[in-house]
Amino acid sequence: MLSKLKLKVTEKFTPLGIFIGKRLSPNQLTIFALIFGFFACTLIIYGKIVFGAIFVLLSGFFDLLDGLVARTQKMVTNFGGFLDSVFDRYVDVLIFIALGLYGIDWLVVAIAMSGALLVSYTRARAEKFIEKCDVGIAERGERMIILFLAMVSGYIYEGLVIIAILSHLTAVQRIIYTYQKSKIFN
Repeated sequence: MLSKLKLKVTEKFTPLGIFIGKRLSPNQLTIFALIFGFFACTLIIYGKIVFGAIFVLLSGFFDLLDGLVARTQKMVTNFGGFLDSVFDRYVDVLIFIALGLYGIDWLVVAIAMSGALLVSYTRARAEKFIEKCDVGIAERGERMIILFLAMVSGYIYEGLVIIAILSHLTAVQRIIYTYQKSKIFN
């Protein structure tokens, strides 16, 4: 859902993208997103949930910035998109594992993590034969916001249940969307 705002965000924050793009490359920002994700993971494991949530948010912010800089500076590359996607999955997995180690029910963690990974996987596979598959109610941005709010409010278990449900619904939405689009092209 938030991906629909990408054009508006790019327009609004173009000056920020230009400013940052003169200092850092999109791939460097992607690496910072991974580093902040690693710090979030470490803080969560040690029970510093609110600080972990802040680093989850920082990781998400740098993930937003890398794409913004790439688009505004016309530095979009296939490798940059690949690196961003892979590092996003690493951050997702690190955070989910950290929440399991923190003490959240492993079954809920596993269901939420598998849903998050399937959202990404369904898009990657679909875009091999349809142009765009960024549909669904719980893309990465939405999941990060839900997770952040769950962590700062103390409702982590409930937040993970919501992520589990919404991410699997999103994967199913993408399967249906891809089926419909592929019928048009076949």
